[in-house]
Amino acid sequence: MPDASERALEVVEKNTDTSWAMFEAIQGQSERGFEKTKPSELSVTNVGGLRVGPATLDDVLVEVRRNNRVCPLPTVWLRLYALLPNKPTDLPGVPATREEWGRLPSLQKRALLRAHIEWASAQGVLPQVHQVLKALPETKWHHMGE
Repeated sequence: MPDASERALEVVEKNTDTSWAMFEAIQGQSERGFEKTKPSELSVTNVGGLRVGPATLDDVLVEVRRNNRVCPLPTVWLRLYALLPNKPTDLPGVPATREEWGRLPSLQKRALLRAHIEWASAQGVLPQVHQVLKALPETKWHHMGE
């Protein structure tokens, strides 16, 4: 008795017409080719030689958490906060004094920055806020444990 490697595989075709029609459809598509590529409707910018689309809210939130960041330092953050249009009275501001800054835990600072970023997104200024945040050197960020 032959072992498994010596046994021949027997293929049984049960529906020749359907199989042949499927083959011809695939063959026809191959001969026709594919549709021409259409330009994207997204606005595109050039960053470091790479073409990228607009940043999403998630992209910005990932950026601000990079390297265990919490938020920009107060002076930078105040300038960023000033860029936010139509601020409602219930949108909390940046901790203004050293005492407020020292009392506020890092996770609350991070949550406050997130609220500001979400507001920027809702007001249509997320790309500008993202540009400012990406341009900040690491020394202008407050990090966890500092």
